[in-house]
Amino acid sequence: MQHWFIAAVLFIGQCGYSQAHAQSDALEAPAVMSELAPSTLLLDVRSVGDRLVAVGERGHILMSNDHGQNWSQSQVPVRVTLTASFFANDNKGWAIGHDGVVITTDDGGYNWRKLLDGYQANQLLLDHARKLYANAKRALENASDEERSKRELEFENAEYRLHDAEAFMSEGASRPFLGIWFKNESEGYIVGAFGMFLQTLDGGNSWQPVVERLQNPDGFHLNAIRRIGGQLFIVAEAGGIFRSDDDGKSWTLLASPYEGSFFGISGNEQGLLVVYGLRGHAFFSLDRGDSWQPVATNTDKTILGGTLLKNGQVLLIGYGGSMIVVDKLGNVVSSQNTTSRLPITDAVDMGAEGIVTVGIGGARIHPSQQNAQGVN
Repeated sequence: MQHWFIAAVLFIGQCGYSQAHAQSDALEAPAVMSELAPSTLLLDVRSVGDRLVAVGERGHILMSNDHGQNWSQSQVPVRVTLTASFFANDNKGWAIGHDGVVITTDDGGYNWRKLLDGYQANQLLLDHARKLYANAKRALENASDEERSKRELEFENAEYRLHDAEAFMSEGASRPFLGIWFKNESEGYIVGAFGMFLQTLDGGNSWQPVVERLQNPDGFHLNAIRRIGGQLFIVAEAGGIFRSDDDGKSWTLLASPYEGSFFGISGNEQGLLVVYGLRGHAFFSLDRGDSWQPVATNTDKTILGGTLLKNGQVLLIGYGGSMIVVDKLGNVVSSQNTTSRLPITDAVDMGAEGIVTVGIGGARIHPSQQNAQGVN
């Protein structure tokens, strides 16, 4: 089986990650409180009310009330690496990560509790795969001559998905969740490695696989989900870009400009979309993803993250400490590297207070991109 290679977890080998340890203690033991947590690997940061919340390795969740100058550590019930977070409002939020973990907070990020882990997710996906297999087998048995070819393909895909689900049950809680989006406090989605795609209608207390909504029979990794300009987008391995116009009930597989992995998508309400991924590849669209043009990044460094700046431009970030600003028409207007050259995975524009980034080395503050002459 293909070894997963995803931006949100590119650095785990450098961080002493052990799958055996993760599947025993890490899902049951709380994150260790440490003064060093702000300088360790962080993968995701976002603005929540007047605070910043960042998540990363070993279950670390950090909060800042002074625009990233100082950070305090939250109470977290797991020690697995956390890859992404989402807040429906200033109080209610969720974080996801390795070993299929989903945790939630009701107090803006100070305290967290576990909702789901990989063992439970594997069982949900196995039960769902069995149901889809039974339905596909029944449809094939009852197919007319005109339908048979289509039903045979559906049955083969269902059989493949069932075999995968059975294999993951034997492997344990091994698959990471990588992307999360919620419409409100109740309705949301999580996506992850090997095509994992789950929905909740009750704030995460229960989950239902919805993998059949995507045209993804090979189970390619789903690396991110984001709403931009009224549509939901999922970007994936092997150039996959999916769009939904009805908050995830149905999805269209878009024509892709690239066959390599996309790690994220960003954009603005005025119609700009930017997808990005391996070896500096990035593409922009001004028509909701119906067509794409290359972004002249002038780098072969993998782009790990992207964020919308307050002026409507998009900041792309990644290996080598790259910080590339793309304007509203898809043009690169500035390209710089941090002096540390450490990989950056996510960023938040704090306006006059600067850009807060996270990655290897933890959280850092850089000058605003609108008037920066250089970055640290």
